[in-house]
Amino acid sequence: MKCETCGSELSGMMPTCPFCGTPDPAYMRRYGLYPPQGGYQPPRMNYPPPPQGSYPPPQMNYPPPYMYRRKPYDPANEPPEVGIIIFSVLIPLAGFIYGAASLSGGEKRAGKAYLLAAGLSLGVSLLLVLIAGLIGVMSASNR
Repeated sequence: MKCETCGSELSGMMPTCPFCGTPDPAYMRRYGLYPPQGGYQPPRMNYPPPPQGSYPPPQMNYPPPYMYRRKPYDPANEPPEVGIIIFSVLIPLAGFIYGAASLSGGEKRAGKAYLLAAGLSLGVSLLLVLIAGLIGVMSASNR
């Protein structure tokens, strides 16, 4: 089925056209989002009628098209890869290299994550070396 607005191919599995946001009639019919066709009117309950002029006009049942549009690819928001983060923790120099390469490539989120993992790993290892050195000096001075 073709989109009525832009002419792109519709699958019937998404509520709107992925390119222009026009509602897909096949999807709307499948899930009953259009009002009933023909002379059928749903039964009204015996509630008092609402006062005139105090409510907004009724709206269509289908979701707004902007909710289902795909966001354009943004390299600055590229998520970091878990394997590279683990590699950055194990080998901080590699994390600094991956972080610098990602930042220079425009992947800000991933680059910052790699640099943070490498920096934390390097800081923890330096702290452990200092503690081990202090323990060694203290044990040598007690002899």
